Amino acid sequence: MDLREFGVRVGGALLLFGAGLPVLADDLSPLRVSTLLGEPRRAVLLFESDELNPPDLTLTRGLGDESAQRAAEERGSAPLDLPLGRGIGSRISIGETIAYDSNVFRLSGPAAAKSAQLARMGDWYSVTRLGLGLDKAYAGQQWVLDYDLSLARYGAFEFLNHNASTAVGRWRWTAGPEWNGELSAEHREAPDDFAYYRQQQRSLAVTRQLTGSAFYRLVPDWQVGVQAGQGSRRYPDGSRPGNEIDFAGVDTVLRYVPASGAVVAITRRRASGQYPNVPTVSGGQSESRFEQDELFADASLPIKSGTRALLRVGTVKRTYGRFPQNDYSGRNALAGLEWKVTPRTQLSGALRYDVEPAQDFVSSYVATKGLRLGALWEYSPKLRVEGRLEWRNAEFRGDPGLGVRTGARREDRGVLASVAGTWQISPGTRWITALTREQRESNEAGLSFNYWTLAGSLQWVF
Repeated sequence: MDLREFGVRVGGALLLFGAGLPVLADDLSPLRVSTLLGEPRRAVLLFESDELNPPDLTLTRGLGDESAQRAAEERGSAPLDLPLGRGIGSRISIGETIAYDSNVFRLSGPAAAKSAQLARMGDWYSVTRLGLGLDKAYAGQQWVLDYDLSLARYGAFEFLNHNASTAVGRWRWTAGPEWNGELSAEHREAPDDFAYYRQQQRSLAVTRQLTGSAFYRLVPDWQVGVQAGQGSRRYPDGSRPGNEIDFAGVDTVLRYVPASGAVVAITRRRASGQYPNVPTVSGGQSESRFEQDELFADASLPIKSGTRALLRVGTVKRTYGRFPQNDYSGRNALAGLEWKVTPRTQLSGALRYDVEPAQDFVSSYVATKGLRLGALWEYSPKLRVEGRLEWRNAEFRGDPGLGVRTGARREDRGVLASVAGTWQISPGTRWITALTREQRESNEAGLSFNYWTLAGSLQWVF
């Protein structure tokens, strides 16, 4: 487990571009702090659920130089991303995953399944994935194109069958030694998270966004930059028209990157969102738009060879267009440590506290305390095992757009444990097996659940 994957599941949330520490995220990915110091990308959280993030069946970065190089050649920083900046020219990837989920819809128990007219809670499913990528560089410019198609098929719950595609295009530009930046366009399709929406229906969200950035090197160790973008999320199947959104934002960043490998960044962010299908007639109880301001500082500090500290502190303030009683502000913080115990073993841990939106236009918010521990053991460059234990406490606050505050607050507590093994069969072939167990307890009726998953994935890269 890589501490830089510590974050929260964005179950139905939108992540907009950003800057600060170099970070790569997509609309269903956790926060990632990359070591690619020349690629400043940071997720902007527009709205979010506080769901634990199950591990994905992807290749973790290795501890040794050989395996780290292989991982860099075969994938990018996110599961569906192409290997950005690696200069590999082109790629074709094929993957097949077979998995069993004991509680697909995150129901509270057999009685809830019977009430929903479901004959069972668990199901087998398969996901076939095809990826095509192109990476070309010339005269300091880089052009990156990537396309991924995934086909998900279920055994008993056939109505969940779906195809989802992702297309990404990026131009990373430079103008002399002082200027660099990126222009990108993305189209991503992904099913909503049942732990977030709690409804037994398939809904496929389509997120499109355009972003651009420019950074100027003031002196060798200091950079200043601006990044802006806009996008939208839609449901072409008509499943959630009220959750469709248009969003935009601007980041201003001051960053210090000395030769020691440390990174310190201060970011000022202004973002906004608007729900085009939310009724704004008198008596309506939903928000139609919001403005969000953030100021935060990030630091990635090498302590010694193989050991690194990660820190983040910031403030967030959100104001709504219709119900001022829903406005809120708060502070966010994260402190983590990656410790390379031996050349083949790494331990990590992180503590975080966040104040963030819990739903989109329903507009309550949640204060979250989280602890994450991880271990990675690399037997050889071809075989590694990693484990993860994560705990969270989420206290839901605020007025859900109704003008009335209730005395009791919803509080959820969740624990997730997982173990995964990766076997690099050949330079272009790998097998991954993962076992996950999650349990969530809530003081609100019907929101508690537990499940386990077992999955195996065979992946080829040509």
